[in-house]
Amino acid sequence: MRNKKDIHIASSMDELETHIKLPDKMKDLNLLILNEKAEQVFNKAKNNYEDEEKTYILLMKYCEIVQLMKKQFNRDASYIAGMNKFHLRTAITMLTHIKESLENRYEEKAKQANNKEQIKYSKPKVNGVRPNEEKNNFEFESTISNKDLFFLLQNTKRSKICLLDTRPSDAFQDSKITACDVINIPKENLVPGLTADLLKNKLEGSFQEKWIKRHSYDYIVILDQGTEDIEGDLKLIYLRNALLQWDPPYDNRKKVKFLRGGYEDFSYVCPWETSQSAGLTQPNSDAEHLSDVELEPEPESVKPESKRVQYPSLDSMQNDLLKFQIKPTDSSSEEEMDTQEITSTLIEPPVFDRSTKPSIKMNQFNKVEIIKPLYNINDELDEENNELPNNIEQLENRQLSIDNNILENEDSYTLNYKNKEKDFCPIPHVDRSTKPLDDLLKVSKTQITGGDGLRGLLNLGNTCYMNSILQCLSSTEDLVKYFINVYNEFINHESRTKGLVARELSNVIKNLWTTSDRSFLCHKFKETIGEFKDMFKHYDQQDSHEFLTILLDWLHDDLNEPVDNRIILGASKETGEEDWGHWTKTNNSIIQQLFYGQQKSTVSCDTCFEKSITFEPFSSLSLPLPSEGNRCTLADCLQLYLNGESICGWHCPKCKCSRDATKKLDIMRLPPYLIIHLKRFSSTGYKKNSNVEFPKTDLNMSNFINGIEHRNWKYSLYGVSNHSGSLDGGHYTAYCLKKLKNKWYKFDDVRVYEVDSSIICSSEAYILFYCRKNLLMFEN
Repeated sequence: MRNKKDIHIASSMDELETHIKLPDKMKDLNLLILNEKAEQVFNKAKNNYEDEEKTYILLMKYCEIVQLMKKQFNRDASYIAGMNKFHLRTAITMLTHIKESLENRYEEKAKQANNKEQIKYSKPKVNGVRPNEEKNNFEFESTISNKDLFFLLQNTKRSKICLLDTRPSDAFQDSKITACDVINIPKENLVPGLTADLLKNKLEGSFQEKWIKRHSYDYIVILDQGTEDIEGDLKLIYLRNALLQWDPPYDNRKKVKFLRGGYEDFSYVCPWETSQSAGLTQPNSDAEHLSDVELEPEPESVKPESKRVQYPSLDSMQNDLLKFQIKPTDSSSEEEMDTQEITSTLIEPPVFDRSTKPSIKMNQFNKVEIIKPLYNINDELDEENNELPNNIEQLENRQLSIDNNILENEDSYTLNYKNKEKDFCPIPHVDRSTKPLDDLLKVSKTQITGGDGLRGLLNLGNTCYMNSILQCLSSTEDLVKYFINVYNEFINHESRTKGLVARELSNVIKNLWTTSDRSFLCHKFKETIGEFKDMFKHYDQQDSHEFLTILLDWLHDDLNEPVDNRIILGASKETGEEDWGHWTKTNNSIIQQLFYGQQKSTVSCDTCFEKSITFEPFSSLSLPLPSEGNRCTLADCLQLYLNGESICGWHCPKCKCSRDATKKLDIMRLPPYLIIHLKRFSSTGYKKNSNVEFPKTDLNMSNFINGIEHRNWKYSLYGVSNHSGSLDGGHYTAYCLKKLKNKWYKFDDVRVYEVDSSIICSSEAYILFYCRKNLLMFEN
């Protein structure tokens, strides 16, 4: 998503609407020319969505031209309405949203102007502080935010503020706060038993002088790279204790504060107060001249009329739409495809002699499949090729296999089902070499026909977040095969989205893989997801990971085909197999088979050490970034994710009260397609631009998985969703590997071009898409 352009044309909606009037000479133009002008204005409006004022004017002019065409062609006004019904409906939707946004922005701008006027005539500062100004209660807070620090810098003598920056020396020299006195105390110097006097000897000469005069400061603020809570960092606690407990005879309790969010948050809130301020560029305040489409030459100078011109309102245009009798089309997209119905080859069931089959005893079996886990802990992998065994049964890695051999052990499996007063009759042996493959294996056997998947997506207005994810999903080979070859075999019309989201995504993917060179407009897909989630209805900035998570959940629901007629026997409770088996009974879709894994959550009471263990499915791993330094590896993020965290207020079932506890996560089962989300955005709104180094061809997860499925541990990268900019404004793109060409491409909305693989790993990487290596080997 790109930034909205600053207000530059008007100061209110009334003033903005004075720019809408069409030239009088347009009334003399014929219908064909008017229709051509309307098309030009509409297209120009779509291409200027960053400038809301300009877009509003152009869309209103478009609606005016359509009204003018109706008047000139009054013999059949409905024909004119039909010609423009799609553009007109889109224009009304965009106008409603843009008008609301502009009204809020004009109101906010008026408030800012009023505040500036009040400040201009307020009393001047005396010794750096305005008289009668209400002070925040900083004296009673041990933790302050960066906005609080900014308030202090603005309303306190800066010579009375000292910052204790605990970042490493190289990070401090590279970028630091310059607004007041700062002492660099690297965390490596913070040890147990530290006192204020001992710390002085650990500091460099220039910092020792400031440390000696620490008692002359009114505020001493401790900070690091980005820690939110000092209680979670022992090093910072050692420094705080040295000032509060081991600095006699001074009482520093009101002076010492901890800066929540650290340097990263401060550099986001007040970048001009840092050593990096020299690189800042001031926003261009010059208003861009509004260059409309050349409709008709207007007089060189037109005096404004005193009488205000009345323009059609949005409500009146919406009423006109009702008269046009616009109805949703039955087609699933603006660019419907002729798809062939592909039928899979049916595998003949095994034939065997049923004359020897014993009669079924009442209550002996209730038409259930008796299932035990496919893999045991002692199962071995082919170490040389890192491949699975060739046996069909063992190739099923997403479902628990059916194994009749368990019925041969009468003591362990049949006592719950047979009539103890009768002799148990063995089940006839069945040749399972003809057993049909599961969904994933069946999909992998198919081929992608048509284009090369290098088609761009038009930006509908701040929909780059959606385009980036759609291109990554379109590069997920087995998902593409499914929607092209298998999709119509099952659709769950009883789902929350009634199967519509899966239908529209299928159409998007099919269009992206056609041989057309034109970019694709996925307006119908955008409209469909907007029906089920208000956040996707309009044209605001959205987070691509949040969109991906919701989309996968909807797709799983649309394609879910529960398998209730089976029970789980012999599955291990400790390893999560039992929970996984029960979950997959009611959650059985191609989305689950491709993207879902399992993790274990262990919460342990810090007082009595009571543990609570739960197993949870996941569709992506959201990894935190280390708070220190500007570079790290994906392994660092994975280890940080699995290290555990302290939580407060956990209700311990043994203590019967709220306790502090420790939460630990373990990955038990990895999916064939692993999605990794890098948590670059903090709760306070700033973005971590750390450069995370991640492998492109050999991600080894063996050190991070705690479950029994160790065969799924090597992965290869095939997609990256990138984000550039900040939380408030930015742009999404995608890097995707096209396997058929074995080349990387950048997808930037409509622009698609080849790139070198060396640029894939960057500080803009936000979501990583990996494919399991032995899955690729099996497909090959």
